[in-house]
Amino acid sequence: MRRSAVPQANNAGSGGAPHERDTVLDLVRVACLALVVIGHLLMVGAIIIPSQGLVIRPTLLEQPWLAPITWFAQIMPLFFMVGGVVGLGSWERLEIRGGNASDFIRSRILRLARPAIPLFAFFTVAIVVLHVVGIAPESIWAMARGVASPLWFLAAYTFTQAFLPGMATCHRLAPRTTLAALAGGATTLELARLGTGVDALGLLNMTFVWLFAQQLGFWVADGWFARRSRWSIFGIAAGSFAALLLLVMAGYPESMLDNLNPPTPAIIVLAVGQCSLLMLAHPLLSRLMRLRSTRAIVGAVGGRLMTIYLWHLPVFALVVGLLLLTPLPAAAPGSALWWWSRPAILALSGTVLYALSIPLGRLEQAPPALPRGMHVSDSAIGISVSLLVLPPFWVTVFGMTFWVALAGTAALSIAVIAQRPLGYTERSLAPGFNGPESAS
Repeated sequence: MRRSAVPQANNAGSGGAPHERDTVLDLVRVACLALVVIGHLLMVGAIIIPSQGLVIRPTLLEQPWLAPITWFAQIMPLFFMVGGVVGLGSWERLEIRGGNASDFIRSRILRLARPAIPLFAFFTVAIVVLHVVGIAPESIWAMARGVASPLWFLAAYTFTQAFLPGMATCHRLAPRTTLAALAGGATTLELARLGTGVDALGLLNMTFVWLFAQQLGFWVADGWFARRSRWSIFGIAAGSFAALLLLVMAGYPESMLDNLNPPTPAIIVLAVGQCSLLMLAHPLLSRLMRLRSTRAIVGAVGGRLMTIYLWHLPVFALVVGLLLLTPLPAAAPGSALWWWSRPAILALSGTVLYALSIPLGRLEQAPPALPRGMHVSDSAIGISVSLLVLPPFWVTVFGMTFWVALAGTAALSIAVIAQRPLGYTERSLAPGFNGPESAS
């Protein structure tokens, strides 16, 4: 049974045909990606100083005005929340057609692993080239680690999507208990981290925090927010940001970027606040999506979101690095000239990035249907999920070294190869079911 999206909340639970996809969510995902891309561009401040060589500065992070802005511009909670809404819709349509959790997870594995393989292969070659041309090893390590830092998202998103069918069942049976349990788990781990002083415990909150944000998407999908008055939603938003302020006053970092890796309970509070604000803005965004120009932009970018996310920092680094080799004057990071030059750099980098996404974006397309009677074993799916999570985890722990890049390329390739059908199964399919791509 397909739960309704926000505009059709009055039909929730009616048991009818699946509702149409909420196009506002596509707009939100594109807007969130744009914020991430622009934010990361403003963090890439590089200049060559004769006495020091290549100097890289995280220019945006040095600005005193950044911290309060991150309460609204740190939109990773929205990524996972929207992923919950869209993923739940895909999963329920798949169930109606006779598919199961393995079909859903296989589709997600292929659509996440395939775009990542060329990126890890690129890093493998690029690191060797940088060593050959004589760049200092410490500079290579710093550049590669910085450029590859957003890859944590690949591991976290893979994990949450792999658990989506199970979490959807929990939501159907006990929505409040499930959400409370996730918040309680995150709080317990945080107390353990603070009590023991072992910061590594915070990494385990990658599970509870992002599953909580995804679970909020289920509440949006089943119309809970749509059944509330606008004043009620405003009250939830105001209460969330007031609670966030209290957490900051209690000692949590003011910048939500500093609460991200590892994620703290502040991100859970931020997720509720941002989700509420999105629900308040939904009518306005819905009108915006009626514009042909908006639909064109969302359509052009929406089909290659993961490719653009994975490649935006490598492309920016490449563009900035090549510009440093030209006779053009290089502005000192953070200077007035540097800030004024960002729109031109963004336009140039964005053009290169979009051109690159045209061929590579095809790797995000839904996988072809398995032939009737063919299947992929649950063990192969489990192995592939692990192989998909490990490379970005290695990057988080060790940085993007040559061996991490090489091992990541191999692991992701094996994850994809393991999803090939191996044999015949008697599992019956409902009429009209042609595989997970038909429900995506």
